Amino acid sequence: MVMNEKRFVKFLVWIFFTGFLFSCENKTVDYGLDTYYVEIVTAQNDNQFLTDKGKLLVATPNENQKTYAFGDRVLLNYTLLNTAASGGNYAVRINGSAKIPSGKITYVDASAIQASVKEPIQLESIWIGSHYLNIQFYFNYMSETHSIGLLADSTQLESDTLRMYFTHNSNNDPPGYPVHTYISFDLKDALGDPAGKARPISVQINTSNYGNKTYEFEY
Repeated sequence: MVMNEKRFVKFLVWIFFTGFLFSCENKTVDYGLDTYYVEIVTAQNDNQFLTDKGKLLVATPNENQKTYAFGDRVLLNYTLLNTAASGGNYAVRINGSAKIPSGKITYVDASAIQASVKEPIQLESIWIGSHYLNIQFYFNYMSETHSIGLLADSTQLESDTLRMYFTHNSNNDPPGYPVHTYISFDLKDALGDPAGKARPISVQINTSNYGNKTYEFEY
């Protein structure tokens, strides 16, 4: 499966994301010749990646392999070379990979949330893995920079549920074509490590396919 980077679009001031030809966040595919997995992982060093379920993948050397910094979120297409863990590690062959952004939550008051631009996206999936909130979606892109963010209501931090709002501003980008992408928001800074009593969180997203919908999780 070949993956091509399509376009770079700025998230807020500094976050960038890329469109991918992968169409799943955690998928096993078998065409009768080989089995490969596609999922979002976190880079540990040049050849090691930690899955959101805590499995350490150790890649065999590949001169064409991309390098990533520690903590980078990576969409990884890989094939297992051993079916059982050896010392807790799994040897894998990387078939393709691309860095995706790891965003952070921004705290603002209720008036700023109300005033923020929330243009619709076409949502494919949203899920929590480890301490990341992951979103897979399409947006219409031609040439202008789009701004994407995740806002948390700073006036409701003491409530049981942490309420967050997905923002999208196309900045008057003319009609173009659908771009498929992912983003991972790091929940650790806001909520710490997931442990002990789970805290409810909600994420409100304006979508073209489901309307303005709120998704609820426990972290």
